[in-house]
Amino acid sequence: MDKILELREKRAKVWDNAKDFLDSKRSKDGLISDDDSKIYETMESEVVSLGKEIDRLERQAVFDLELSKPINKPILESPYDNKIGSKSNEYKNAFWNVMRSKSGIDVQNSLNEGTNADGGFLVPDEFERTLVEALEEENIFRKLATIIKTSSGDRKIPVVATKGAASWVDEEGLIPESDDTFGQVSIGAYKLATLIKVSEELLNDSAFNLETYIAKEFGRRIGRAEEEAFFTGSGTNRPTGILADTGGAQLGATTASQTAITIDEVMDLFFSLKSPYRKKAVFFRLILL
Repeated sequence: MDKILELREKRAKVWDNAKDFLDSKRSKDGLISDDDSKIYETMESEVVSLGKEIDRLERQAVFDLELSKPINKPILESPYDNKIGSKSNEYKNAFWNVMRSKSGIDVQNSLNEGTNADGGFLVPDEFERTLVEALEEENIFRKLATIIKTSSGDRKIPVVATKGAASWVDEEGLIPESDDTFGQVSIGAYKLATLIKVSEELLNDSAFNLETYIAKEFGRRIGRAEEEAFFTGSGTNRPTGILADTGGAQLGATTASQTAITIDEVMDLFFSLKSPYRKKAVFFRLILL
């Protein structure tokens, strides 16, 4: 663009000089000599050449702009936000019509979207997100734990049973072997259920946000039950809690008194953990009612 502007200024200057030259060389009768005519024609030819070069550069700029455009449009949204399957508005409307006892043939077809193996779910995505948010508010463990989704009910996780160690050796000395040993931990899934009875009048009341209410109430009930089980669960038909007598956490330190805990006892508890786990350790204050 700077080159085009420079050529335009040069063309204007050459044209002004040509006009001034022509005016200065005209005789009283308005004619110029053959030599002066050749000089003027040369100056005029330069103006035309500059114009052609400017046109070429302008066309080149247009081509450059067109060819610099991307071939494909960038993906601005997450692929998980596509409104298909259980994410679609059709599926959402069908689900809540069934909840309000307004089912029909089209509703049944809509609720067949997806399968568990392909990522399909019974409840719409918006409802699931609201429920999970409510669970996180009620259950402090969900913010600290690693959440794993499974469709089969059980999940086997490889773990390191024992770790190797490094050793100091002499120069050119034999380096001792120290292997890690691995095992598996099977985490079972447990079913936690609750039921809300809603009157026909409330179901048919379009002014009442039934979806949000059910999600929040389910989250409150399930979150409290989950948190209790994660602390004190026995492992029978429910998770094994960290305070369970069998399968719970290991005893790190014992205080001399339940009402007067010293800082040394707190430090003993902290350093009872292996060093890799200390930096992410948290303290719970549990009050059993």
